[in-house]
Amino acid sequence: MRNLLAVLSTAILASLSWPANGSLTPLLFGAFLPILWLEDSIRTSDTKRKGRKVFLYAWMCFGLFNLFTTWWVAYAHWSGTVATTVINGGLMAFCFWLYHIVARQIELNRALLVLPFLWMLVEYLHMDWDMSFPWLNLGYALSNRITWIQWYEYTGPWGGTLWILWVNAILFMIWKDYLGKQRLKAALLYAVPVILLPIILSYIMYVNYEEVGEEVEVVIVQPNIDPYTEKFQMTDEMTVDHFLNLASPQLSNTTDYLIGPETMIGKGLDEDRLLSHSGVRKLLALGDSLPRLHTVIGASTYKIYGHQETRTSRPMRDGRRYYDSFNTSLHFTDSRSPIDIYHKSKLVVGVEKVPFAWLLQPILSDGIDLGGATGTLGGQSEREVFANRENDSLSVATIICWEADFPGYTSAFVRNGANALLAITNDGWWADTPGKDQHLHFARARAIENRRAIARSANTGISAIINQRGEVLQQIPYEETGAISGTIKLNDKITAFAEVGDLIGRISIFISIAIILSVVVKRRTGIKSIG
Repeated sequence: MRNLLAVLSTAILASLSWPANGSLTPLLFGAFLPILWLEDSIRTSDTKRKGRKVFLYAWMCFGLFNLFTTWWVAYAHWSGTVATTVINGGLMAFCFWLYHIVARQIELNRALLVLPFLWMLVEYLHMDWDMSFPWLNLGYALSNRITWIQWYEYTGPWGGTLWILWVNAILFMIWKDYLGKQRLKAALLYAVPVILLPIILSYIMYVNYEEVGEEVEVVIVQPNIDPYTEKFQMTDEMTVDHFLNLASPQLSNTTDYLIGPETMIGKGLDEDRLLSHSGVRKLLALGDSLPRLHTVIGASTYKIYGHQETRTSRPMRDGRRYYDSFNTSLHFTDSRSPIDIYHKSKLVVGVEKVPFAWLLQPILSDGIDLGGATGTLGGQSEREVFANRENDSLSVATIICWEADFPGYTSAFVRNGANALLAITNDGWWADTPGKDQHLHFARARAIENRRAIARSANTGISAIINQRGEVLQQIPYEETGAISGTIKLNDKITAFAEVGDLIGRISIFISIAIILSVVVKRRTGIKSIG
């Protein structure tokens, strides 16, 4: 019974710590103590098959953590919740099992020291594999506490993972090594400074940071179109008219950017015939009437080929041609200028991408129908930025929905010259659940990491203006229809994190490999286990 209580305790504490799941963030600094106690009791016992027991308990624990934190994924499709619970929970359990194996070979305090690097194996894996799901990377849990994480501009969320797990490790060692009042004294001496010093440093950075860069005016539209029903009852022209009606009262001759959400034009545009679309012509005409205006809006597009040009292209019904479908951001200026195109390239598993296509193509070839793109979409290798026609040294980049959850990927836009980020998304799939709030908070972390303001347009909410400190300056609440105008600053300075991206994640791979090889050598040479 105590083992099951330990499993449940870690799952509940970690879940309650997550943004918008109660947001009891400090609990995360002790959330791993029960599962660390469970592992220690198994490792130091006389029981057989210790590794198997640790893995199964950890799988149960982290599967429940995934379930409690991302249950709302089922609003889009039940398979998403099952996958996060079983697959992601299993991957987390595997990393914890590696910690158990290491702890059996080296001193416990040294094993606890390397725990974060072993844990980051799964976090780094989620940056770029067929089943990517970075949503529960531990550093993201602090994204709603922006006064705590201003140093993310140096470490990104990887620093948050290190901090959280090392605090848990210190508290566990104190619990193991001290008794009674000595535990409290040791906690005050060792654990409290490790918790408070990063917070104090961050707060000093927060109060002293001043936004930099040229100021531009933005108008953000939240059309609030139900993605399951209303979207399919409206033509693209009706959708564009709705968008323009909301935007018009906020537009002026000084407006620089007008931003609309992901797949706003959702019936599919032929990229070779964009000018034949009446909605596109209206958006170009708007640029003719407002000479400073740049419009960025999401669309579902496709491109037709004479032969199979890409690995994602599929045959058309005529059997002679092929096509790619894209989740696209379109950048309009005026009718005299070309339309810039960026294709979303971090794709949602099952919805926009068939994972392990060689194996699952027969099962998921049509994807999961969520009212837009299905199957495996096309993408692109470069992180596209859109230049400002008034000043080509100023550029913005569009991060589409899921892409905002990949820190290193987002920083690549900044390295390519983006002075600000435009986030376009459609969070209506999840209804009024914590998912939409968590997604907004993750964008705040991206703003801090890159010191880039973010103008965020979400179809059903939450649309917002986020400054370079991660503060939400203005927002449109969930399921409200409207538009807001405000200003953002276009920064051209590159942060340390934007320069190196997911470097700490990559370093964790090498450290983990070295540790695992060391354990293998110890076993093969017959060195006795400790503990």
